[in-house]
Amino acid sequence: MQVRPLPYGDSRGHNPASPAWNSDTMRLHPISALLTATLLTLFATSAPSLPVHAAKPARTQASPQEANARALFEQFVQLGEAFDPALADLYADTAKISNRRVFPDGTSREMAMPAPSYKTLLRQVMPVAKEQNDVSRYSDVRYAVEGENVRIDATRHSVMKDYSAPHTLLVGPDTDGTWRVLEESGESRP
Repeated sequence: MQVRPLPYGDSRGHNPASPAWNSDTMRLHPISALLTATLLTLFATSAPSLPVHAAKPARTQASPQEANARALFEQFVQLGEAFDPALADLYADTAKISNRRVFPDGTSREMAMPAPSYKTLLRQVMPVAKEQNDVSRYSDVRYAVEGENVRIDATRHSVMKDYSAPHTLLVGPDTDGTWRVLEESGESRP
């Protein structure tokens, strides 16, 4: 890494007026030298994970739908991690719930459940899930606006069973205008 001289001072970039410079020797003050060395070390150790040519794209303003979806998903995750039975209230009574169960022998079975039954089941199993610390972690979360709704695609990781699988929610305004889960599809393993 090449350090370029500052636009002021002598030809070597030294600025005698700066308190960081010792005017007798024209060397960097020891505290400033330590700070500079620390910053360079931090930069050097993090550089492999940050490609120099890659610039982070500017985040565009989220649409109102995406903002509502993000808020709902954040609440979905928080209630799930807290094993709060109120998680069931985030689902519309007309939500379409489906799950693909994948068995150790590679076979799978598609299952569907009416939303009212699923909501009742969620409320019943939360204490058991808490006892077993059966939490899910979500990563690679993506939002796609679909009309007035938003599809949320993510990877769900079951901490207890140690597997990851795709998980999709379609969220949007319910009949009363409150944002809720309208569809959920995922994959599970025994």
